[in-house]
Amino acid sequence: MSTDLQLVCRTPNDVEFLTAPAVSQLGSVGAPASSLVFSPDATRLLLVGGDAVAVLDAATRKQLQRLDIPAVVAAALSPQGTFMVTFQRPTKTESGAADRNLKVWRLEAGECLLSLHQKVYTKDTWPSIQFTQDDALAFHQVTNAVNIYSTDNWAAGVSKRLPLKGVGAFAVCPTPSRPLVAAYVPEAKGSPAFIALYDYSAISATGDAPPPICRKSFYRANAAQLLWNSTGSAVLVMTAADVDATNQSYYGEQKLFFMSADGTNECQVPLPKEGPIHDFQWNPKGDCFIVVAGFMPAKTTLFTDKCVAKYDLGSGPFSTARWNPFGRFLVLAGIGNLPGDLHFFDKKADGKCRPMGTPTRAENGVTAEWSPCGRYLLSATVAPRLRVDNGFQIFKYDGTLLVKEKRDVLYEASWMPAAAGAFEDRPQSPRASAGAAAAAAGSGSGGSGAAAAAPALPPQPAARASGYVPPHLRGKPGAAEAAAASFSLARDAADKGGKIPTGAVAARPVVGASNLPPGAAPPPSKSSSKNAKRRAAAKKKADGSDA
Repeated sequence: MSTDLQLVCRTPNDVEFLTAPAVSQLGSVGAPASSLVFSPDATRLLLVGGDAVAVLDAATRKQLQRLDIPAVVAAALSPQGTFMVTFQRPTKTESGAADRNLKVWRLEAGECLLSLHQKVYTKDTWPSIQFTQDDALAFHQVTNAVNIYSTDNWAAGVSKRLPLKGVGAFAVCPTPSRPLVAAYVPEAKGSPAFIALYDYSAISATGDAPPPICRKSFYRANAAQLLWNSTGSAVLVMTAADVDATNQSYYGEQKLFFMSADGTNECQVPLPKEGPIHDFQWNPKGDCFIVVAGFMPAKTTLFTDKCVAKYDLGSGPFSTARWNPFGRFLVLAGIGNLPGDLHFFDKKADGKCRPMGTPTRAENGVTAEWSPCGRYLLSATVAPRLRVDNGFQIFKYDGTLLVKEKRDVLYEASWMPAAAGAFEDRPQSPRASAGAAAAAAGSGSGGSGAAAAAPALPPQPAARASGYVPPHLRGKPGAAEAAAASFSLARDAADKGGKIPTGAVAARPVVGASNLPPGAAPPPSKSSSKNAKRRAAAKKKADGSDA
């Protein structure tokens, strides 16, 4: 199966096609591109850049068509690959009016079906137009509403309209059998922010918004990110505020909310540790999700699709979680601003996550992506995130480093997608499973082809007698040595994780004197606040009687 895997690398002046995991050159385009877009069925590849979008046959790498689109910045395909959405740099017409720079195309015919205006482009909110899984409907957020188009008749314009004053984000349910829309509205003029689920069939062409299936209100949220599971049974919403009310973080405050599609469960996800939410990902099967949250070392918890804490994966220097395409293997990665630690897990049917192989490291890695077969992980160091040590590494699912390739400048490295059913879900091989203990005990395994395997990292850092010692233990030889041996900013030696008992709730500690910044006064309790109001009222009444 591995012989069918391919990599695509984008460099300043070329797009390379490589085999994997044994890397060899297949060919190149010989032209620059600003981004790459793969069709859902893995048959076509879009090269976006300059003043055109080139459509290539993914197998032969021959150009099928070319759409001349001036100043095109980004492109995206609908789930079935029928329609393409493009964004061009905003310009003005000769009369001074804003140009219509957001367009929908019928890809096969190269025909522009819809032209709209959009001021700003951001990767977090792209694509600006979302489609249902069957490409039957298209949704576009405008000021105070979400417009809905029928893809059978674009010329008719907006077929339905969901009016929501101040709407900030939305997400369409991925399953056609559940025509639901999740929407987020930020707080305004003292009113709380809220998340709500709406049934498409209840939305009319004009008039007010229909009653939501369910709704959750809250304060302290400036933005939101919405993520449906693959079955459409639930949606996760991460809200972010610019300011942390507890003054524990310069980077604001994040919260994670869970909402079931039937409206029976709407709650804040109970996280076991204070701090930012680094990542949250649904399993591709849609039956569970993983959350990496908390101040470093971050805590990782597995929840069921009913938002019940199921398994504790412990803490470590992680900021990213990635499931393989079948939802069997999981990698926790410390990429971005972290050293690049990689821990691989095998999720069992009972919810337990068993470590695979030995923890390793993707040096300077800023991306992590599983192969279509689900047995290899690609980690790349790309510009402009990093201007040095550009290249990519390929790891086996047990952490064995197979390939390490360097490039002078690398903008993007990704797997070529495979058609549905091209690969089957396979467990880890018995030999790899049996050899995990031996690998953890000793030498690193040899590489394949381009590079030798990197030495595996121990689960815990080596103790150093001269390491950091907290001030209150300095001058105490026995206590100082113990503190130096166990202290780590990256890992909590006492936190081993494990299965969470039924009925137990993974909840973060209540803010109080024990976890406030040094010198900060603890918040008043409910009883003290009530007594203070009572005394103030009594004093006001007494002052009035004296007058």
